[in-house]
Amino acid sequence: MELLRALISLLLFGCGLYFLFDGFNPTFDWKALAFAIIAFLLAYFFWPSKKRGQRDDDNPWLDALELVIELPVELFLWVIRLFTRLFKDGDAGVDL
Repeated sequence: MELLRALISLLLFGCGLYFLFDGFNPTFDWKALAFAIIAFLLAYFFWPSKKRGQRDDDNPWLDALELVIELPVELFLWVIRLFTRLFKDGDAGVDL
């Protein structure tokens, strides 16, 4: 079951990369970028993550793929947390 989830996740990640490049390639396309985001999120949730306790074995290939597949979502969440922390007080920490 782990292998099937990893293969589905890799397929979704590849589709996400395709839609990401297709969204910027000839002309800007919002639909392709929306599909890319959806594909990256689905790949993140399908991946049997060692960090989330869904995989117990030590496989260096799967560990490397985990880093690559979880990177877009983790980067997006990091940016959201940064802006949330920055604007939490309402004045963005700026004192006039």
